[in-house]
Amino acid sequence: MPTSCVPEKRCGTHAPGWMDGNHPTVADGIVTRKVCYHWTKNCCRWSNYIKVRNCGAFYVYQLPKTPVCWLRYCGNGRY
Repeated sequence: MPTSCVPEKRCGTHAPGWMDGNHPTVADGIVTRKVCYHWTKNCCRWSNYIKVRNCGAFYVYQLPKTPVCWLRYCGNGRY
């Protein structure tokens, strides 16, 4: 998941979600991170919280429903 503001109208939605903060280390265990959604030139127009764990070669995310139905979380691929 990106850790900086993603431009609007990316990731298959008008308001893409990105993680505000760093990914955890393996030693951190499960952490809570804020996800922000970029809309109308506001990088954090809506937000919610997720859980993230570093499993060494990959991350696992616990993603609740977004605060508004047309929002989406972004992956870390090309957006």
